[in-house]
Amino acid sequence: MLTSPYSHISNYIAFLDTTRPQSILDVGLGNGKLGFIARDFLDVMMGERFRKSEWRLHLDGIEIFGEYIQDHQKAIYDQIHIGDAFDVIDSLGTYDVVVMGDVLEHFDKEIGWLLLDKCAAHAAKALILFVPLGKGWVQPAIYGNVYETHRSCWTSAEILPMSSQHELFAYTPGEYGAFLIPKGNYVEHRCNMLKQAPFFHKPSDMPNNIRRRFNLTRERIQSVDLLPLARYIINEEYRGYFLDTQFKEHYRLLGYLSSLYKGQTIFDVGTLKGYSALALSYNPANQVVSYDIEDLKQLRHREELKSIDYRIGNVLEDPRLPSAHLILLDTYHDGSFEAHFYNHLKKIGFKGLLVLDDIHLNSAMENFWSRITEPKEDVTDLAHWSGTGLVDFAIAPC
Repeated sequence: MLTSPYSHISNYIAFLDTTRPQSILDVGLGNGKLGFIARDFLDVMMGERFRKSEWRLHLDGIEIFGEYIQDHQKAIYDQIHIGDAFDVIDSLGTYDVVVMGDVLEHFDKEIGWLLLDKCAAHAAKALILFVPLGKGWVQPAIYGNVYETHRSCWTSAEILPMSSQHELFAYTPGEYGAFLIPKGNYVEHRCNMLKQAPFFHKPSDMPNNIRRRFNLTRERIQSVDLLPLARYIINEEYRGYFLDTQFKEHYRLLGYLSSLYKGQTIFDVGTLKGYSALALSYNPANQVVSYDIEDLKQLRHREELKSIDYRIGNVLEDPRLPSAHLILLDTYHDGSFEAHFYNHLKKIGFKGLLVLDDIHLNSAMENFWSRITEPKEDVTDLAHWSGTGLVDFAIAPC
């Protein structure tokens, strides 16, 4: 949306004051109003940094309609990405806060929820959401931009359960909402939603049931104590996720799985901050090899992590991969590399256990998961709210 109502500006400032972000991603930045306010409040007013050379807030934006971007937005934002936010955000890193101002209504409902999932995955602290509510907000293409068309209707009842601060405004077309959604609130709400979805599988009683084979129970996984490893985590927000006890994250499952092996090689594909590899090192008798294409780790005392080999490069070229016993795949989440990696494992004769993260994050990942022919088990109820799946290559496909 090029521009939006003005009534929520004071709420926006209050949300920024609550979260005090050092980095912001503005999804659908339009004319740049929200970016200017953030820069003015956080750098100039609160930081007393009026010179551009002194600014500390890292402010990026995404805009699908490139014609909107002019010199004034370029002067305010550090980087502006032109393209569909649903695709562009996959290539970006993590920000303290992700702002979505008048964006959701421009997506079909299902895609809108998946976009929210992606934004939450890239937000360390919170989402800030401004959205028209109800069926009265009808809008065709305007400003010569077909993407301005409203394609979905959202209600306060859908969003309020996730919000920690909010305000609803009355306009002629209907209500308009301003919402601050802490990441933890969003994860909990979506976890509950996804557990009601038809693709959420309950444990099966099949003879080759993976839960039975690996003794996967809540009690066993709950017994894993990751606290000694948490001291290596720099990012305090992620430290909370790492120590999750509500089965919304997958770290304790990874620690438990590592305890089932001794003296074996474990691969972590998609290092990011390094915390999955950390969980996989729960049993130091194993060697964890963690790959990424760039160094984004946020770890302290890395020299003490003798059982983890962090590498930058192409994991497919590592000669240790075929003999690995346990592999975690957590990369692009677009289904393409996942499928390529899965087919590569079949080609090289991999005979271990593959852990797939975010199998319900979007339709591409769900499609990838559905096409897997090896014995598999959806263990989302024991791990990550966005979907965790296990594929056992040691058992012949039926």
